[in-house]
Amino acid sequence: MVKRTAKLSVLFGFYWIAACMVYSYAELFLKHFGFRTDQVGMIMALGYLAGMIVQPALAQAADRERRVTLRSGVAGCAAVGVAIAIAMPLCKSVLPVVAVLFGAMTCVTLASQPLVNAVGFHYINCGEPLDYSFARGAASVAYALASLLFGWIAKSNVEAMLWVYLAVNAAIFLLALWFAPHRSGVGEIRSGSSLFSIIRRYPRLVLFCVGYFVLNVPHMFINSYLASITSVTGGDMSVMIALAAVVEFPAMMAYSHVRRRIPDRVLLVASASVFLLKTGLLLLAATTSVGVWTVYASFALQMLCYAIFVPASSYYANDIADTADQVKGQMLLTESGLLSGMVSLLFGGLSIEHFGVPFSLLLCEGLTAIGVVLVALGVRKPKR
Repeated sequence: MVKRTAKLSVLFGFYWIAACMVYSYAELFLKHFGFRTDQVGMIMALGYLAGMIVQPALAQAADRERRVTLRSGVAGCAAVGVAIAIAMPLCKSVLPVVAVLFGAMTCVTLASQPLVNAVGFHYINCGEPLDYSFARGAASVAYALASLLFGWIAKSNVEAMLWVYLAVNAAIFLLALWFAPHRSGVGEIRSGSSLFSIIRRYPRLVLFCVGYFVLNVPHMFINSYLASITSVTGGDMSVMIALAAVVEFPAMMAYSHVRRRIPDRVLLVASASVFLLKTGLLLLAATTSVGVWTVYASFALQMLCYAIFVPASSYYANDIADTADQVKGQMLLTESGLLSGMVSLLFGGLSIEHFGVPFSLLLCEGLTAIGVVLVALGVRKPKR
């Protein structure tokens, strides 16, 4: 168990280091080249849209295990990431090309997420001992260290972040060839359900994903536009990201033990509710003079909201979907995340440009409340 969990932890860790640049440092990186906030939002939104198109195709192919397996899928996405990181410095003087390449980087990074998640659940579903939540918690520590590293690099040479992205994708490529399974499910090759039939077969999961989408729009807005938010609220951006990622680790590490006593659906509703407090503290910091401590307190609450919600939603999707639909079950979650990211990036940049940070955070608080209600409806017990 220890060896398998350690391998998965390393794979998750490298993936989330790459994702840190896409999720948290896109605005800072693209503004370095001269893009405006609303242009950054457009570039990232198009990258998310491309990821939403590529991701279902990869998930369906992986579930059918014909042309794409978990191993080839993860390795292929990592190889494309390496190629993009090499090409971008050569084209940095042409802004439209930089925009296309960064959008492609966003697409390939996000499209590989359900495949990376499915690697862990493959071994769990095969009955092999593995602590998935510990591995995901270790990834949060990697994310925290990556945030500090990217923050330090950005002070001297923003473009050097590309070489970190290149290195971790090369590591993911090698890890996938070494550790990821050839197959996605258990037993013989199976066709699984079509992507559209998934919606009909799992209505509770679909409703939960709608709630996840609404809840995640404010979360992605805060992560994507943190540079603009901190210009109003105060606080060190890299320290805030690192703090949020560090406090995730103990919660994620303990999750597999906690869920033995408390059902996933209860933990999902409870953690979703904490997002209200997290966003509310940022709103308070942006509209009053309470002090920067509220900003750091908001990000410390990551332990009770995001750190619980992420593994709980993965377990919930894995439990509710049939074996032949495992990758597509994870895909529905990440598709919801991609769609919410696209919406938050597209309208978040416009909202900040035209209405400012405080009003944008007020909208986020309202959306979070709606998301909590939808999540609660999606995970409630079915009637007998």
